[in-house]
Amino acid sequence: MKKKKIDFQTKKMIQLVAVVSLVLIVAAGVLLYFLLQAMNASARQQMTFETEEYKNRLFKQIEADFQNLETLSGFISEEMLKDEDEFAKRLEYSNEQNNFLTMAFFYPDGKGTISTRGLGTRMDVSYKNLNEAAHPVVEKAYEGEKSVSRLFYSETVNRRVFVYGVPVYTKEELAGVLIASDQIDIFTDILDGNTVLGGNGYLHLIGTEGDFLVKSKNAVVKENLNNIFEGPYFDDDEKDMLKKEMQNNQRIFSSFRYHGERYQILLDPVGMHGWYLMCVSTLQERNQYSYPMLAVMVAAVACVLLVVVFLLFYGFRLARRSSRRFRYQAYHDSLTGAKNLTYFNRRLSRCLESGSAVSVVALNVHQFKFINEIFGREYADRLLIEIKEVLDKNMETGEFFARDRADLYYLCLMEQDREKILGRLQQIMDEIVDISSHHHNNYRILLYCGVVIQEEEKDVTPLMTHVMFALTTARGSYENNVWFYDSQLHEKEKIENYVETHMHQALQDSEFKMFLQPKTDLKTGRLKSAEALVRWIREDGSMIYPDQFIPLFENNGFCAKLDLYMVECACRQIREWMDSGMEPIGISVNQSKLLFYEKDYIEVMTELKERYGIPDQLITLEILEGLATESVEELNRKIGILRGQGFRISLDDFGSGYSSLNVLGNLRIDELKLDRGFLLEASDKKNTRFRAVMEEIVQLTKRLRISTVVEGIETASNEQFCCEIGCDQGQGYYYSRPLAQDDFNQQYMKQD
Repeated sequence: MKKKKIDFQTKKMIQLVAVVSLVLIVAAGVLLYFLLQAMNASARQQMTFETEEYKNRLFKQIEADFQNLETLSGFISEEMLKDEDEFAKRLEYSNEQNNFLTMAFFYPDGKGTISTRGLGTRMDVSYKNLNEAAHPVVEKAYEGEKSVSRLFYSETVNRRVFVYGVPVYTKEELAGVLIASDQIDIFTDILDGNTVLGGNGYLHLIGTEGDFLVKSKNAVVKENLNNIFEGPYFDDDEKDMLKKEMQNNQRIFSSFRYHGERYQILLDPVGMHGWYLMCVSTLQERNQYSYPMLAVMVAAVACVLLVVVFLLFYGFRLARRSSRRFRYQAYHDSLTGAKNLTYFNRRLSRCLESGSAVSVVALNVHQFKFINEIFGREYADRLLIEIKEVLDKNMETGEFFARDRADLYYLCLMEQDREKILGRLQQIMDEIVDISSHHHNNYRILLYCGVVIQEEEKDVTPLMTHVMFALTTARGSYENNVWFYDSQLHEKEKIENYVETHMHQALQDSEFKMFLQPKTDLKTGRLKSAEALVRWIREDGSMIYPDQFIPLFENNGFCAKLDLYMVECACRQIREWMDSGMEPIGISVNQSKLLFYEKDYIEVMTELKERYGIPDQLITLEILEGLATESVEELNRKIGILRGQGFRISLDDFGSGYSSLNVLGNLRIDELKLDRGFLLEASDKKNTRFRAVMEEIVQLTKRLRISTVVEGIETASNEQFCCEIGCDQGQGYYYSRPLAQDDFNQQYMKQD
């Protein structure tokens, strides 16, 4: 009886243990399943985010190239297209100034000009001679659409390329098609980085049929494969299904085993030409050690329930830790532990959307590359970590910062008062310098900061662009320096950059226009002569004002070419008057010191006068008093030769500085121009001394047989005063502003 009872109890116990074990095994299996699903979901979410980020970068690069090409097309005019040889040269020049391998323009008849970097220019080429992949791009452009081709191998440049195409319009009519080819290095630069999934993944660019278009150098599959369906990526029974899904532009998640490890794959459609981004995560396998642990847990359930529960709890904690590690790697810098640029941009965007008043700071270390090379990587890394610690300590509530690369840190401060920002940044820099001084290497760390104060801007990109501009400006000072972004200064530098990069082309395209301001005979009130003044009017009709380009030209020497160009414009205008039967008037043209002292100056001026058949005394060359500071004898020698060739010489802006009467005694000039500042002082009836000085100067010029011109006459009283003291001619807004040649001719010149 006892034996039966014991057997029965044992049987019950075994059954209970079996049931409990089964329940625990099922529970463990269910837990394992959900754990796997959570890990897979986290990995898939991260992979999806990563591919979307890279797709955005691809499209931004493509859009930037389209903008570049459309900008170039906007400069093409109907007049440029008429001279095919000259247009071919311009096309070749434009190609050399850009990153494109080939640029081509095709007229509506399908023929055009092709310029290939390093291979010259070919004309009268049909677009049908291009690779077939480029034909749809040209044909869509003819229909008024911009497009980009698929990747293809170009035998001309011996590499795989793709083609952009945009329509070109002149006077709102299609004038042709502008295309450009670029190499796939643009994609390789994007895909070959080591930042995918925080450095734990990589990307390939593939076609709809599975062909590799761009392969990452970080791939775990080392075989040289041409197609993803050739290697270990997919089983035979799932290839057909995957191909159909790719044809339908479906997003596909999968996995493959390679050398005993399993890796997750995401095939994400790019949305262009059937391209796909293939993202492979190498991080997932690092968690594989959790699977044997769970298997041990299931096996040990029957023996030690508490151990099983502990292992389940431990596995759950491990998964959560892995998830946190994923998130940490996505938004943190691996060296310093600071947030990265991705996190910074996202949080800054949220701040701007919420209406928070912020300022963005970019902080950098002077000569960090030198520090890295001289003191070593270990010291440089320790310095970066110390900077992060200082920033941690100085951030206030709601503020944050990030490290982008090397020694570049971005800060978002909840402060917009310049003085407070300056004080805080100075304190931060002082603390960093103080920490670095403890290393006892006799090298003083210096830092510089760029700051942009957010006003109405709600977009992150302009703020980051502006703060980098401010940082670049701050770099010029070799001390701890803070520079606040100045929109006006930025616009001024943009204009200066445009002026210096376009001045030669503008001169070639005749964008510099001659304006004429009349000079009036003060005795008769009639037109006596005119002064030539330059204006820069671009093809779109906008104007660049003289004070925006004349100082730059004086510094870079381009003023010599421009002054010579203006002399020729004056000669051409006088010739037109004479050919039209008009009585010509004299034109005075400013001459820079640089041009006046060129060796062949006199020969060039004489040749221009003779070429246009200009009578003597009609061209007046205006020089500045500063020319006489070096060698009066040499200057007088040149003046004498020029006067002998029929030119008049005028001394401009007399009285604008510390003018010397010795100049009047030494220089053999024909005309003296009194500066408007002189007139302003002398016109004041209370300033009798200036009136007396100006009157004596005019009388002195009469005895020296030098005519006088007064600049800046703006009122009737100005004119009356100049008449009273005996001046010969007047010039200023009282008579007329500078006028375009056509307006001047219509208003002042009468045909006989």
